[in-house]
Amino acid sequence: MRSILVLFFCLSAFTVCGQSGPNPAPSAKKYETEFMMKNGSILGFAQVNLSLGEIGFKVEVNKMTKDKGTKLEFRIDMPSGRKSKIIGTLDIPYTGDTTYALKLTGNLRHAEGVHDLFLVAKGGSQFSITSFSFIFNY
Repeated sequence: MRSILVLFFCLSAFTVCGQSGPNPAPSAKKYETEFMMKNGSILGFAQVNLSLGEIGFKVEVNKMTKDKGTKLEFRIDMPSGRKSKIIGTLDIPYTGDTTYALKLTGNLRHAEGVHDLFLVAKGGSQFSITSFSFIFNY
């Protein structure tokens, strides 16, 4: 009986370890976490605790067009509407083929406790977000 159990666990371990996803095509995006944003796009994070010493956000973006007026709004509770609260806004500059790290720091109004956090693209042209993180007050 023990040998059957050992054989079962060994085979199931090989099965799990042997699985992998498809290989990306050579023309695939250069970042696995890249998220393309255009006017009206929403990137949401559910139940974010904003009471752990955060003083801002760091967003790495890439924008290939030179037009102006592209913004990224940080909203809590809802992505739009009366119940949505804007806690900050970033202007997205032209970056060319590089990635810029933009920081939104300061007093994040209404941003204490647990909230749904939304990044909403406004105006301008398409850009991509390759990284998003919090800035902590150490």
